[in-house]
Amino acid sequence: MSYRSSVNKSYENKESPKGYYYVNRVEPTNGTKEILNHSEKYANPNLISGVLIGKMQALKPLCFTQSLLAIVNSKPTYLLHREAGKIVLSGSQLKGAIKTYMQALSMSYDDEERIDKNKLDLVNSITGYMGYTSRIMFKDIIIDEKDVETEIIVGKLQWSQADKLTRENKIRLYSHKKHEELDRKVNFEVLPPGSAFTFEILLNGLKNEEAGLLFLAMGFSPKDRFALKIGRGKNLDMGSVKFIPERLLTPKHSFDVSPNIIKDKDLVKLIFKSVNKYKSQMHKKNLENLQKIIKDSEGVFQI
Repeated sequence: MSYRSSVNKSYENKESPKGYYYVNRVEPTNGTKEILNHSEKYANPNLISGVLIGKMQALKPLCFTQSLLAIVNSKPTYLLHREAGKIVLSGSQLKGAIKTYMQALSMSYDDEERIDKNKLDLVNSITGYMGYTSRIMFKDIIIDEKDVETEIIVGKLQWSQADKLTRENKIRLYSHKKHEELDRKVNFEVLPPGSAFTFEILLNGLKNEEAGLLFLAMGFSPKDRFALKIGRGKNLDMGSVKFIPERLLTPKHSFDVSPNIIKDKDLVKLIFKSVNKYKSQMHKKNLENLQKIIKDSEGVFQI
């Protein structure tokens, strides 16, 4: 395991606003979103199924860990998560980050006890809930250490979850612009800006508007591009990423033939159609959330 150490002065001795902001949560008026049954998901040719493949690119230092603190060069350091000698960003962690943006851009519940077990809000109907299988499944991103050179940077200890504020009908998102500084210094092992990795998502029976919400929440829409925040240190000017869709492999009816490949202009057309269908039914406050997310992301694509 080798590290290249660098201390970024922008992480030290600067004014400390909160590294996050809030957008409005919009709850469903009647709380009804019917769950598709097994036959509908697999048999309906109008539903979108297949494997979506693309690139995730780090725009700021990127750290994903399971809260593992180790001593590196005599200093406490959050290490990147590893399994069998590989750096791993778990699909569940990636899904959780994207789900937050999906909730910010749709009518969704805050209190799980208020969800009817047979009828869900839109996000939970897609991501799964209480025995209902998720219709989007994220593959782990596995990175060979031979292909990257990690860095050690100095930050401050992440905001304590014990101090988490309860804000009814609000969703907390981490900012690309505002960065928090706390008293306790800690090091982070990170993947440097510019690092890019392949992601894969299995889509299983999504309606056009459901796929539109996912595409919008991942910043795919050409008219609504924005970066997302993932991993540790999101409040410390870390974790900004963008997702770039490349192709969608859709199944054919016969196992003897290769899957259909939707890419380039055809993929852009599918994304545009799906996002527009979803946006046509978005609540006004969710549209306002979208503009707030886009504005916070301004400039980060040029880094």
